[in-house]
Amino acid sequence: MMPPFLWLGLFALVAVLVGAWWIRAQYVSAHRRSMRAFYSLSEDIFAASSPVEIAEKLAVVLPSITQATSVRLHLFNRRTKSLESVATAADPEPMAASIGGEQEGLAAGAVKCFRNHTVVNIPDVRRNALVNSGWKAGLPRSAMFVPLLAESGTLGVLEASSTQRLGYFTADEQATLQHLAKQIAASMKLQEQKTVREQLFRSEKLAATGQLISGIASDLRAPLERIAELSSSLLTPGSTQSLDTGLKQLAAESMRASEIVTRLVSFARPGETAARIIDINALAGSLLQFRQPEWSALGLRVQNHLSPEPALLLGVQGQIEEVLLNLLVYAEQAAARAPSKTVEVSSAAMAGRVTVEIRFPGEMNEPAARDANLEVCRAIVQNHGGELRLRNSQSGVSFDIDFPLAPGVRATTATPARSGRAQTLLLVEPDLGAQRQLIGLLNARGHRAVPVRAEEAADLAHRVRFDGVLWAMRPGGSKWSDFHERLREAVPSFILVSDGYDAEFAVSLSENGGFLLGRPIQEDELERVLDAVERRAAARA
Repeated sequence: MMPPFLWLGLFALVAVLVGAWWIRAQYVSAHRRSMRAFYSLSEDIFAASSPVEIAEKLAVVLPSITQATSVRLHLFNRRTKSLESVATAADPEPMAASIGGEQEGLAAGAVKCFRNHTVVNIPDVRRNALVNSGWKAGLPRSAMFVPLLAESGTLGVLEASSTQRLGYFTADEQATLQHLAKQIAASMKLQEQKTVREQLFRSEKLAATGQLISGIASDLRAPLERIAELSSSLLTPGSTQSLDTGLKQLAAESMRASEIVTRLVSFARPGETAARIIDINALAGSLLQFRQPEWSALGLRVQNHLSPEPALLLGVQGQIEEVLLNLLVYAEQAAARAPSKTVEVSSAAMAGRVTVEIRFPGEMNEPAARDANLEVCRAIVQNHGGELRLRNSQSGVSFDIDFPLAPGVRATTATPARSGRAQTLLLVEPDLGAQRQLIGLLNARGHRAVPVRAEEAADLAHRVRFDGVLWAMRPGGSKWSDFHERLREAVPSFILVSDGYDAEFAVSLSENGGFLLGRPIQEDELERVLDAVERRAAARA
């Protein structure tokens, strides 16, 4: 029989092991909650549409991840040469600190951080010579300042402070704050670039619309003059012209003028934005018929070599029609000045893509190639996952408009995947142009992509087996972290597509079974991730 003291020792050992296990379980659970909150905050930062939204998210979430009790975001104002705090609901009082003068209080720490482009740690605010604020009510006990670094310079400072503890922030907390500062700087640059692109596109759109209106107004002059001429002949006493013939010609010219005005108005207003299946060969053929009267009047010869087979693509018909019409008008104006006066239009489908070529005589220099009208056309084509190329040769100039075919068509012409097994991926990408580009990249490798809205992704993933999820982070988009956590067991792999590649974030994501791809997507990196997705799916099967 075992002595009592051995039983007591055994019981104590078991109690210690159980306690250690419980403590470890609590730590792991807290760590997971913290990581989920961190991923969610990172996603919210990328999705934010303004600095105010970023500051509000930081003020709410960051205290649950670190020991900071308050957070401030200071942005650099180039006009006033000062750091200005972003007001939040928790800290509505504005603050501005000139970077050129001496400051007191926590503003001094923010200015020093901005000037030196480095992290500033203040373990004891009330005894620190830099802050020099003495014992004041409500003053934090410790603080940390992290610069918002970007390629163009320092955008501002992230301030985290604690009213409950003295000392430096832990190494993990410092790493977290520095990572978030990188995310904030990247998000703000994206917001700035998006604003500039929108302004540039609007100005180019106005310039292009002005040129288009000028060209169509010129086209409209001929049918209107013909209508006036026919009307005068019908009203002339003793005219020998048949009234029925004149009325038919008058109606035809009126319909032609109405069609021109209808197309002009459709370009001047926003129009439809929903994507649908379009036969680009049929669309281009109808535009050739529409421009035929003008070409006949100019003495142009048009060679129609469009493929008789349908070439189906997913896009906004009004926008694609605008591109084709603008390029055709450009070609006819150039051909009208050339001796040969010939415009050739052809199309061909290959490897899941269709190319429409518009060839005409002449030569195009670099300034002409950067014409605002052509830049708008190029932007529309790129938004549809395609490419607009301009080529000069001895025989003349050609516009090559390349589009990805619709998924059903591409699947018959796609090259087989290197892995030998087609994968099925759930695709969450709100941007239609980028969505079509991703579908094209996957279909070209023999894989299938099922595009779905973010709010429908979870339901579909529970009902259909997928090898992985491809989720694109977009400003103002839905959260990916909640989806990832809920469906980790159902979907073997999770691929996150971001505007910037962060090595630390990629490592953190891989530890939780995910992959990170940065835009623009590199094909070799995509191949590597797809190979890993296939291996993981095979292992789970």
